Amino acid sequence: MTTKMTIPPIRILPEELANKIAAGEVVERPASVVKELVENALDAKATRIIVRIVAAGRRTIEVLDNGHGMSENDALMAIERHATSKIRKAEDLDCIRTLGFRGEALASIAAVSRFEMLTRREKDNSATQVRVDGGILRDVSQVAGPVGTRITVNRLYFNTPVRAKFLKGITTELSHCVDCVQRHALAHEGVSFQLFHNDKPMLDVPANARLRERVALIWGLNFAKDMLEADGEQAGFKIRALIGAPGLTRSQRSHQFFFLNGRPVVNRSLQYGLEDGYRGLLTIGRRPVGIVFIDTHPRFVDVNIHPTKREVRFRDERAAHDALRDVIRERLAAIEPAQTPPIPPPHPADTPAVYVMKPEEHPTASAPPQPARKPSPFENDAGKVPVATTEEGQVQTEISGIPTAMDPLVAPEALYEPIGHVAHAPLQVFDTYLIVPEGDRLLIIDQHALHERLTYDNLRGEVEDRDYAAQQLAVPLLVDVPPSHTKLLESNIGAFAGLGIHIEPFGGNTFQVTGICHLYDESKVPDIIYRVLDEIAQGDLFDREQLVSELLRLAVEACRSSVKAGDRLTPEERSSLLDGFRRLRPPYTCPHGRPIITEITQRQMEKSFKRIQ
Repeated sequence: MTTKMTIPPIRILPEELANKIAAGEVVERPASVVKELVENALDAKATRIIVRIVAAGRRTIEVLDNGHGMSENDALMAIERHATSKIRKAEDLDCIRTLGFRGEALASIAAVSRFEMLTRREKDNSATQVRVDGGILRDVSQVAGPVGTRITVNRLYFNTPVRAKFLKGITTELSHCVDCVQRHALAHEGVSFQLFHNDKPMLDVPANARLRERVALIWGLNFAKDMLEADGEQAGFKIRALIGAPGLTRSQRSHQFFFLNGRPVVNRSLQYGLEDGYRGLLTIGRRPVGIVFIDTHPRFVDVNIHPTKREVRFRDERAAHDALRDVIRERLAAIEPAQTPPIPPPHPADTPAVYVMKPEEHPTASAPPQPARKPSPFENDAGKVPVATTEEGQVQTEISGIPTAMDPLVAPEALYEPIGHVAHAPLQVFDTYLIVPEGDRLLIIDQHALHERLTYDNLRGEVEDRDYAAQQLAVPLLVDVPPSHTKLLESNIGAFAGLGIHIEPFGGNTFQVTGICHLYDESKVPDIIYRVLDEIAQGDLFDREQLVSELLRLAVEACRSSVKAGDRLTPEERSSLLDGFRRLRPPYTCPHGRPIITEITQRQMEKSFKRIQ
């Protein structure tokens, strides 16, 4: 006997439940509340915004502004769903120039908190106070109050404890809140911003501070000094930006801010456009920094594709990408030579990069000397692999000074050179790669990636036995960290000390490095600190073990004795690297994941020369 399944009837959700569901879309975390309230203050033409948070926003979030305020009727309408002063008809969606417009924010926030709003217009004699608990209106009254609006959000998620369980720790949630205020402080010149956490000041940006001054206040004076102004107009996009010089980079995109018509946005085309502008100027794994303002007609943009309006879509994504890329490239191309990384001079012609056999060692030493030839355009200083033409017009190749026929393939011995007591050393080409013949293939090893991996493995072994001892610095290094990272650094001082970087608070968001171990190049220590903090802020490092791994990777980069690409190695050094490679265990990658080795097989070479199909 089969049981007939009963389908429940469709019902309209109760208003209280609908508000909680909507809150899940808009109020992802305390920083979401900060974002919505600050944007409302800016839309109200405020010139002073004060943000106070307690326990990273879990306990209290308060935003006070001196904007135009609201009447009692508007204050009550503001906490209703889909209530907004920006939209009157469907066509208005194509011409939005305000930060908030969907009418979800206050209703959603009030649905999952104990909410209080105090607001007053300049022409009113008293202020309106509205209190809402979990979406239920509790009280409306007339009280004394200044012009503007103050919204206080207490006990966020008190009636939705499941959502509260998904919040991260105090440090992470605080970092998101600070980041939100920083973004708006960068974007809105003429508006002062103050941020307090547990009554401790974390940010203070005066209204008269220009963009570069705001960068200095948020990220430090040294950071601001390395920023370049860039502007241009193309394909309907007007661009104004403050971008980092090629030497100012980060491992994450945490210092890339984009503002479209004054609104903080996320858009992949803009991210890739900024990074494409630096193509060829940055090392692998490094990201440029930049604050980019783009103005265009609102009809060319859809800002309503995400519940929080965080992401936007352009009508022509390629045009937006290309416009930003071209402006960045044009500005970087105009940098004075002194501002660009120095290019090492070529090696002298009398110092060959590979071993050349002496005449008496040559297998054809008894042959008459060959007439001098003109330099070939195929020669290069790095590899010294000259190509000559015989009288019959045939091409003859010389590798390490040994004439070789194209058939059979080069004998493995020709790619090694004798080095006294050591049997062989691999050939070095372009002062970067080691060539190692093995069976029917040639192994090509990146000397820099290999040395980084060997150094990392050695350090890893040592760190398991003991912590590194730091050597006291005669003059401590002062390091300014962003306010969002102050608590991160304070809580991880012990972990840094365990790996030989001794840090002490110096006041505010400034710290002093009092000692470092022998591993580190002193000039690179601040960058190590910034990069580790960026990783922690992104939520990628959750425990000491991960932090140790990241510090070790950065220690390898900052190691004074590290072998770099372009370093000419002695035969003994090349042989030592090869011995180290043979002791490696998979995976064959550097600490940052780049491959150490690639190969060319005999079959690939024969196909390239059309010997086989």
